Amino acid sequence: MDLSIELLASLSTPMIRTGLAAWVAQHLQDTDAARESLRGELQTLLDQTDDGAITRMRETFAAAGDAWRFHPADPLSRAITRVFMNRVVAESEVFGAEHLEAFLAEPRQRRMVLCNHLSYTDTQVTDTVLVRAGFAEVADRLVAVAGPKVYTDPWRRMASIALNTRKTAQSSAVASEQDTLTPRELAAVAFETMADCGRLMDEGYLVLLYPEGTRSRDGRLQPFLRAAARYLLIEGVEVLPLAQVGGERMFPRDAPALTPGRATLTFGAPFRPRDYPGKTATVDQAHTRIASLLPESHTPPTGAPRVA
Repeated sequence: MDLSIELLASLSTPMIRTGLAAWVAQHLQDTDAARESLRGELQTLLDQTDDGAITRMRETFAAAGDAWRFHPADPLSRAITRVFMNRVVAESEVFGAEHLEAFLAEPRQRRMVLCNHLSYTDTQVTDTVLVRAGFAEVADRLVAVAGPKVYTDPWRRMASIALNTRKTAQSSAVASEQDTLTPRELAAVAFETMADCGRLMDEGYLVLLYPEGTRSRDGRLQPFLRAAARYLLIEGVEVLPLAQVGGERMFPRDAPALTPGRATLTFGAPFRPRDYPGKTATVDQAHTRIASLLPESHTPPTGAPRVA
């Protein structure tokens, strides 16, 4: 059952109430019995939801990605996605939770999480594992810096509105699904994004950034974009390194559905980018720290550059 963004955005509340559960469940690569069980759980959730919440979700879906701005999570979509992802993330484990706890225990500051990028489901995996490990409040406060791609496909858009996202333009080095921007326009969007990230962190959100700029093709950590330094050098920012493993197996490139699997999150010791002066030095340090948290199967090839 393939649906376009336009069709999904135009569905009436009764149609969403009766058809959405089956559409979501078909994106689970599992047995017919497992998909039917998931559909039933989602249908129960929708049956218990008032019309107003469904209307708000439809309106949020229609407007997602409409501008270079902060897109807060829709509560109903978040609930639906968490039910779905609880089936996808069959097993999970968090390592280095003491680093996350120490990071959060510090007096109010600008907090940013840097993570490797494996698949379109990375942020959903992180959200699911955090909630399961007792860090639901942290999951609710994450804001993923997202490129235009996440809003251009019906399934990815549905997933994106379950999260807090800040839409930004991709670096010209990796952009493939955004309107052509002049260098001046690209710079303007970047500076607006950084200013907005500072504001969001001041309000208590944790900005989640993928410095590779695009998904890894083989699971191994790629060089970080030099442009990531713009975010790391936001005044007063503190950074928490995070290595995630599992998303690449659950949602491989070009896969039409998600396959259940195991996911792990490994947090490293927080650091202050200002302690490593210079754009290249601070990005290099971030790459080194995340690489050290990854299993051998995901570390960069020997001799690969850390910054591109």
